[in-house]
Amino acid sequence: MKAFLFIVLFALAGAGIAHAQYESSGPQLAQAQPSASGPKSGTGTGLIQRLDKEQGEVTIKHGPIQRLDMPAMTMSFPVKDKAMLSNLQPLQKVDFELSYDGKDYLITKIN
Repeated sequence: MKAFLFIVLFALAGAGIAHAQYESSGPQLAQAQPSASGPKSGTGTGLIQRLDKEQGEVTIKHGPIQRLDMPAMTMSFPVKDKAMLSNLQPLQKVDFELSYDGKDYLITKIN
């Protein structure tokens, strides 16, 4: 009987340790991990609504961007290089390439 009681107590102690280890690793499991394949990218077409050449941002009313699972919307995006905005104007139709690294969007090409 003592041997049985010892085994039960030993098993419960092991389960407690395993549970404590699981609890301490919980938040680590919930964090998003960067994609091993790098940023996702897609192409879009839209109409420029606003330019902020000093900040290097452009607001575009665009159609859906399938490869990024993005519906049609109006959104501001930073550009890779502020010089990309030099020849653009509001209400100009543009084609653009957009990358997404899991956190931020970035226009890498626009014309």
